[in-house]
Amino acid sequence: MKLSSPRGTADIYGEDIDYRNFIINTARKIFEIFNYSEIITPAFEYTQVFSRSIGEGTDIVQKEMYTFMDRKGRSLTLRPEGTASIVRAVIENKIYSENMPLKLFYIGNMFRYERPQKGRMREFWQLGIESIGTDNPVIDAEVIWILNSFFKKLGFKKLILLVNSMGCSRCREKFLAEFKKYIKPELGKLCSDCQNRFEKNPLRVFDCKKNSCRSILDSSPEVSSYLCSECKENFKEVLECLKILKIKYRTDKNLVRGFDYYTKTIFEIISEDLYSAQNALGGGGRYDNLINQLGGPELPATGFAVGIDRTMMLMKQLNLKFTKLARKSRVYLIAMNKNCQIYSLDILKYLREMEVICDINFNNKNLKKEIKWAKDNNYDFIIIIGEDEINSGSLTIKDIKKFKQYKVDWKNQKDKIIEIIGANDYD
Repeated sequence: MKLSSPRGTADIYGEDIDYRNFIINTARKIFEIFNYSEIITPAFEYTQVFSRSIGEGTDIVQKEMYTFMDRKGRSLTLRPEGTASIVRAVIENKIYSENMPLKLFYIGNMFRYERPQKGRMREFWQLGIESIGTDNPVIDAEVIWILNSFFKKLGFKKLILLVNSMGCSRCREKFLAEFKKYIKPELGKLCSDCQNRFEKNPLRVFDCKKNSCRSILDSSPEVSSYLCSECKENFKEVLECLKILKIKYRTDKNLVRGFDYYTKTIFEIISEDLYSAQNALGGGGRYDNLINQLGGPELPATGFAVGIDRTMMLMKQLNLKFTKLARKSRVYLIAMNKNCQIYSLDILKYLREMEVICDINFNNKNLKKEIKWAKDNNYDFIIIIGEDEINSGSLTIKDIKKFKQYKVDWKNQKDKIIEIIGANDYD
């Protein structure tokens, strides 16, 4: 018998290794700049981890999971995606504290039993991030910002962010009731897959790429029309942050996520250089109820996932070249209130564009505690942003290791900030 790799798997070697390493290293450096830490979870979990989080009615749980019984009759499943495993790990190991959000990233292989095709295998590799512990709209914008920055660093052009809000569970329930009413008379016109989806998980109809199904959805109810006042305000604040960050976006009424755990802001990044229905590069969204549903505390969360194999394929297709990143000193911004936090976005944007490793206090704490936290977590500099700084347009930069302090005119002396902080390349 001639030995070969199982259908839907692939050996990675030669040039593909170089592409893969470049993608992963680029991600790692960006994740470090945004202060995310790595987490590694097992390649298989108890089946309930996925069925209870992704949803019993999804295609993944119904027909795409590699599920098997172990020798003691326990049902185990090779992980089909990353979020559920990380949520399980966070709950089991109690990886949360008062200094939220918990910012994690992962890189690993996933498994789904589906028809293999170009860019979609049964064993595939993903990288992604999860930010747990705050529902601040700024963190939604940051997660999107990271994804956008990642593809820019890889060389992708003409990036468009598609964004929508699925609202909270109450909004979603009202929308689903109206959506079902709308689709029911059109059910016979849908493809067989969508007819099955409608019975088990109606939102998965939006995932269909067939023109016949897409045309029916053109006049369907919009989830944004059913948002409560709180969800509307939340989405508005996320979009305001994206404007400040100068990230181009397009609201897409038909953008939904079929997994049961998604709430509020969801997003997807596409490249207009890819002329096909499969032009999505990566996506994600908020999942505020999942941690509590799986037995943990009530912790809101958001994140994204990117297919490494697919990204590699698209880079080759567009003939994208490799670039290099540099690492800078670590800087911690302490914003004294929400207004200061919004003001600090512009400072964060500048520092991160200069590839400085930096972060901000998303949840306002006592100043003394914030400074101590920065010292304990190996930051080199802190920048405190209060109302006085906003009014004067100046920044006070404290070198917390050399006990020096500098005053800088934020609008007219930006270069001086980098001069003070200094750079330490590590390539």
